[in-house]
Amino acid sequence: MSMKETAEAIDQEAANWAALSDRGLSDEERVRLDQWLAGDMRRIGALARAQAIWFHAERAGALGSEVLEADRARRLPVLSRRAALIGSAALAASLAAVVLIPRLTRDATPMTSALGEIRRISLEDGSVMTLDADTRVTVAYTAQARRVTLLSGQAYFEVAHDKARPFYVNARDLVVRAVGTAFSVRVFDGLPVLVLVSEGKVSVSRLSQPRAAAPLLVESNYSVNLLDADKWTPPTPVRHDEDEIGRALSWREGMLSFEGETLGEVVSRFDRYGRNRIVIDDPKLAEERITGLFAANDPKGFATAIAVSLGAQVRAGQDEIHLSR
Repeated sequence: MSMKETAEAIDQEAANWAALSDRGLSDEERVRLDQWLAGDMRRIGALARAQAIWFHAERAGALGSEVLEADRARRLPVLSRRAALIGSAALAASLAAVVLIPRLTRDATPMTSALGEIRRISLEDGSVMTLDADTRVTVAYTAQARRVTLLSGQAYFEVAHDKARPFYVNARDLVVRAVGTAFSVRVFDGLPVLVLVSEGKVSVSRLSQPRAAAPLLVESNYSVNLLDADKWTPPTPVRHDEDEIGRALSWREGMLSFEGETLGEVVSRFDRYGRNRIVIDDPKLAEERITGLFAANDPKGFATAIAVSLGAQVRAGQDEIHLSR
């Protein structure tokens, strides 16, 4: 190329490809897209940004006037999908990558997201799976069932309705069953499995004791923390209002919401995004409770805000941010 392509031109072409990807690419278009991406490394990031903005604009339009708390906090305008693609990259700044995968094999297919990466994956039946940072799953579809195994991390599922093939998510010793609904499942070390339902309802049962008790029904706007135990004793689901659901799912847009977790737990969440690890030098400080909504890609800003709130000190190094009294 005799002249270097401008960033504006790359963003414009990325917007076009995001629009085409949304309705599905032909084999010829896939070849052309691969060739375009290979021509300039900047194009990969531009396409990821465009796809993220496309997804957000589509979702905002569906919600109408009900805007998530995360969006209000950042004061993002609700734009048309096309205008958002061409005119803004603010939303996608917190997302390392958003990937659309239209087909999966029927064998168990492993999928992962890296530190700091959020992946939105379109499954073959029309369901959509969004992986939080540092998440591992396998996906297996058969004629009788659709099954995802969440090995670690957090994922949000928007399930296409198919009564003949229930949708299952396995998490540790638990199985979550859905037909057509939207819900998240979280598997973090040292914490209970968290199931949160934003649409429809799911049932939860134990793999090791399938007949020990009736499955636990979790309806829309409810969540449940499920401990590993020898005996299946389903807890009572907790109800949430729409703002609380929005905050709990704000990780899909690069935001982290906390409602009374310890600072130590909060810091472990930031570590999943792989930038400037936060180190708490005072064990008592790690036990302080944190509430708020923060950008996942700004650990220094978070540490500074927490230091002001808790009367602590911040010391930033090359790879670590230290918090101390």
